[in-house]
Amino acid sequence: MVNSNFNPGRNRGSVLLIVAILLPVFILLLGFVVDIGRAFLYKEEINKACMVAAEEASKCIDIEEAQEFGVNRLADNYPDIIYEYFYKNYKDTDDCSINNLQYNVIESIDNPKYIEVYCEADVTCFFLKIISINSITIHTKANGRLRRIK
Repeated sequence: MVNSNFNPGRNRGSVLLIVAILLPVFILLLGFVVDIGRAFLYKEEINKACMVAAEEASKCIDIEEAQEFGVNRLADNYPDIIYEYFYKNYKDTDDCSINNLQYNVIESIDNPKYIEVYCEADVTCFFLKIISINSITIHTKANGRLRRIK
C-alpha cells in the first residue's frame, strides 16, 4: 500500500532550513579549531626556542673559576646567550608577538642547578574575532640543567 500523503518536495524546505541554521555553527566550530590549532603550533615553536635557549645558557660556566676553585658559576653573559638562542630559533611574525621573555636561575649564580626560561606570547585570532576574542595568550617554560664539573 502506497502512502498518498508522501510528497518529496514538501520535506525539501525543512532540510534547507536545518542546513541554513547549522551551517554557521559548523563554520564557527571550524574557525575555533583553526585558531586554537594555530595557537598550539606557535606554543610548540616557542617552547622549542625556550628549550634551546635554556640548554645553551646552562653551558655558560665560568671555566676559569671552575678550574681554579672547583665551583660551577655562571658566566656573566648567560642572559645574552638566552636571548641570542631564543631569537635564533624563533622568528617574530605578525600573527604571534612575544610579550615577555624571562629567565630565572634556580639556586644562585654561584651555585646554579637549573636555568628556567619562560615565555608569554599572543597569537592573533582570525575566526574567534567573531565572538570578540582577538588573541590567545600562550605560556611556555623550559629548564636547562647545569652539569657539574668534577
